[in-house]
Amino acid sequence: MPAVLLSLGYLFLFLLLIRKLRFFAAEGLSVPMLSVLFLLKVLGGLALWWVYTYHYRDRSTADLYKYFDDSAVMFSALPDRPMDYARMLFGIGNDSPYFTERYYIHMNNWFRQYEGNLYNDSHTLIRLNALLRLFSAGHMHVHTVMAAFMSFTGLFTLWKAFVPWFGGRERLLAFLLFLPPSVSSRSVFCCGRCSIRYSTASMQKEF
Repeated sequence: MPAVLLSLGYLFLFLLLIRKLRFFAAEGLSVPMLSVLFLLKVLGGLALWWVYTYHYRDRSTADLYKYFDDSAVMFSALPDRPMDYARMLFGIGNDSPYFTERYYIHMNNWFRQYEGNLYNDSHTLIRLNALLRLFSAGHMHVHTVMAAFMSFTGLFTLWKAFVPWFGGRERLLAFLLFLPPSVSSRSVFCCGRCSIRYSTASMQKEF
């Protein structure tokens, strides 16, 4: 019950933000339509939770669970060793045998099977979930609602960046962006990436 109440609380908070913040004011998309699009993202996350909870039950390989579970290891440092938590969260002096033996060895996804030169976004996703645990009390559905809002915000930012080139077809662009399901926790990066694209498009429009 606490998980449900907390999840509903954040859900209503985000719906209120969509209604009140000027950022979400959009010509061609009403507040009720934006709210529905956000709720569809939440429902998609819940459907993914059902699939990986009751059908594919290997939590160590499911994007939905593996970063969430690994973040519990990082978050466990907070009560007794808050500086360890802070250093892992911000990546400050945390690449040492001490952290490996005490924390990372107990995670399934901190180290990749084949390390290379490509950026390891597993670290970022684990840290993000460890940060969200400050507000979620460790409830998965709260993370689902928060990730849905971040994904929604990123997609809306992308919509704002490209809508000037879709005059009169604002809703079509919205459907193309929002309706395809986000089936990976990596979708939360859409927020940051799309913000960069929006800024770039805005500057190009000005100049």
